[in-house]
Amino acid sequence: MESTPAAEHRIPARATERARRIPPAAAWQRRTAFTACAWMVVFAAFHTYWALGGTFGLPPGESLVDNTPLFVIDLIAIPMNLGGAALALALVQLWGLYFPRRLVLSGAWGCALLMVFHAAPAMVDLVVFLAGQRDKPLTGEDRFSVLVYEPYWMLGGLLFTVLALAFQRRTRQPAPAPDGSD
Repeated sequence: MESTPAAEHRIPARATERARRIPPAAAWQRRTAFTACAWMVVFAAFHTYWALGGTFGLPPGESLVDNTPLFVIDLIAIPMNLGGAALALALVQLWGLYFPRRLVLSGAWGCALLMVFHAAPAMVDLVVFLAGQRDKPLTGEDRFSVLVYEPYWMLGGLLFTVLALAFQRRTRQPAPAPDGSD
């Protein structure tokens, strides 16, 4: 790839042309993206709270400050969640079209799959619990996990699944005409 000033101006021009051809996100897509962004910011805020020594939402007696591996994971999760918040917005904002489509879709599908697969086993437990078919009652920690924590993960996964599908469809390029003319 050439590295001349002219080449540097062609790349943004191509991105701008691509952005002009793609229809804007629908209102429901923007609302979904803002909800996913909020989901990520709330989770980043909890990770920040836990990293600073807070314990609400953790199992009784647990503190991330006293558990080095979980503390490190927590510190990694904060910027990842903030990046996920930006990704949610990139899926519906004009500036998101300036990034390579494949990169944006990979991030969106990665978020969606990670969250859904994280929560899926607990969703089975939730259905069993709600159907009254559970042999043993849920402990306080399990109750929080099955009724709050894991459904929150599933919500995030579903939001990103919807956003990824909508972005994928909205940014799909039409096939060239059979005779080669556009």
